[in-house]
Amino acid sequence: MIFTVTVDDLHRSAIQEVAEQLRSCGLEVDRVLGNVGMITGSAPENCRPDLEAVEGVSSVDGETRFLLPPPDSDIQ
Repeated sequence: MIFTVTVDDLHRSAIQEVAEQLRSCGLEVDRVLGNVGMITGSAPENCRPDLEAVEGVSSVDGETRFLLPPPDSDIQ
């Protein structure tokens, strides 16, 4: 599952260290966005509680996917 992790303001200056902790919990870090305090990456869904428990993590949000039918399908 793809996750977006938000780092709290107190830990934003240490975002690289937070990213390392997330890696140790199973997150394959894709990007560290220091200016906005976010880290993106992927991990199994069952890793979410461990990711949420990392010091400095404000929230862990999973990617939401939508699948729409083709425009010419009967159901819209």
